Amino acid sequence: MRFKKLLLFVFLLGMAACQSVEPPPSFYQEKSNVHLERAYIYYHEGRLAEALKEAFLAKDINPKDHNIYNLIGLIYMDKGQYNEAEKYFKKALEIAPDSPEILNNLGSLYLLKNEIKKAISCFEKALKDPFYPKPFIAYTNLAWAYYKLGDKDKAIYYLDKALNYNPRYSVAYFYRGLIALEEGILDKAQLDFRRAIRFNRQDMASRYYLGIVYFRLNQIEKAKKVWRSIIELAPESRWALKAEEKLMTLEELEGS
Repeated sequence: MRFKKLLLFVFLLGMAACQSVEPPPSFYQEKSNVHLERAYIYYHEGRLAEALKEAFLAKDINPKDHNIYNLIGLIYMDKGQYNEAEKYFKKALEIAPDSPEILNNLGSLYLLKNEIKKAISCFEKALKDPFYPKPFIAYTNLAWAYYKLGDKDKAIYYLDKALNYNPRYSVAYFYRGLIALEEGILDKAQLDFRRAIRFNRQDMASRYYLGIVYFRLNQIEKAKKVWRSIIELAPESRWALKAEEKLMTLEELEGS
């Protein structure tokens, strides 16, 4: 009898060992987050293929996380695959329909696709969220959408609103500087481009256009200095190539 009981105990113990124990949901969340964090790092480093691979690994583990689909959308947008980007932004919105961050990203995509009215709708919906921590980004994008429609007054209005929320937001200064430059208000353009650079030292676009302002003001040495700084700071950027072209033109003019 004792031997039979021992056999039964061993049998039940073996059965228990064969049964798979389902990990808690937090296990999958943590495992997914490891891949998601790597994907963010690769994305910000410009390593888009590696970022996409990690993001898809995160999605396979946790397919209900809207942040993953949002990042995949951003990666595809940076790769220029706009249809894929739109698909994943919309998938993210299925999970988090009122996320202002995702709405802003989808609106930015529509701006790139020149679907301006769709972009405006996304930005306005994002701004309805009273808890949106970065409304200045959506206001700036909304401003640029109206600028593309030819409504400069609304563009300036929303850029000013963006800067009221965040007086250090360099992108808003950059866009405001472009509008002032286009209108020939060079002192204002100069001020806005300089502020954009002050709050983002890596803003090569603002440096380039600040050089244009100095050139139009006949402050040639200042223009040269700004364009040379682009070549030194970001030699492989398209702004460095444009700055190099300007400097070569000046050299040719001075040598003639």
